[in-house]
Amino acid sequence: MSAPLLRGSALACIALVLVACKPTDPGVAPATPAPPAASAPASDAAPRAAAGDAAAQLAAVGELRIGAPFGKAPGDAAFKSAGMREVMEGDCEYYDRGTLPEGMSMMVIADRIARFDVDGEGDPGVRVDARPAAAPPIPFGLWVGMDAAEAKKRLPAGVVVSPHAYVSPDGDYLTWTDKRANLALRLETLGGVVTSIYWGQPDAVELIEGCA
Repeated sequence: MSAPLLRGSALACIALVLVACKPTDPGVAPATPAPPAASAPASDAAPRAAAGDAAAQLAAVGELRIGAPFGKAPGDAAFKSAGMREVMEGDCEYYDRGTLPEGMSMMVIADRIARFDVDGEGDPGVRVDARPAAAPPIPFGLWVGMDAAEAKKRLPAGVVVSPHAYVSPDGDYLTWTDKRANLALRLETLGGVVTSIYWGQPDAVELIEGCA
């Protein structure tokens, strides 16, 4: 190999080394990953529910959906009827057990699920400061026996307060309606305490004595 060719190869190698060893531009700082954002501390009090979340909470309990047909599927035989149709000679019936949580019942009108009910045990109006571990799941984290003012804070805006049909002025109805989803929820109160909760079709929620 000739001397000029050797010098050319050597110069090329030196140039590559110089490029590889060239320091970074001091004016450009290397990117550093941003620290993870600190999560907001959790609040003990449940926030007011958003109206957009309500339909999902009010529409169903497990596989049981408001407006769905009931009574002819094989699994429907596991539910226990209250015998209201025989007593009232109408098209309304109450059921419990089956796949319903303990302490919850279901109203069926004209063979379609119309609403879900949760009533307290024992004397109505007994205050329960925290949700009992065995309490059935209720929309918006509510429970029977809770403070009525706290319950109202958990509901979406637009709750309508009306006098109770039997215990006014000591009791009220707190009713929230999702007109777009055609669903509603009502709380009955006595002495500032929630005594029962039910939700489903608005016309079914308006029934103040259930099937009666």
